[in-house]
Amino acid sequence: MPDTLADSKIWEWAGVGFGQYETMLLQKSMKALALSSGMSQLKLWGKIKGTEKDYYVVEGTLEAGEAAEGGEEPAEGFEPRGSGVNKFVYYVCNGPLQEWV
Repeated sequence: MPDTLADSKIWEWAGVGFGQYETMLLQKSMKALALSSGMSQLKLWGKIKGTEKDYYVVEGTLEAGEAAEGGEEPAEGFEPRGSGVNKFVYYVCNGPLQEWV
């Protein structure tokens, strides 16, 4: 995972960013998500500002052929999780201290 805090300094100089504290919380939250989900790669996709809540979006990559949550097998004609159109998995949360879904 790239150094989010170092990258955030560059964005702050350009007038864009989350700030040091929020960036630190996001980095720790994403690290915990990577460990719990078993993703091989993980990156912050962005933040969507909603009318009632904001949404942080993370994009991750699973190894090809990993079973879906719950151990379900993909239906016939569907590509397995981690390959093809199902290469990326997306998680969202409303804040860095909340659970990723």
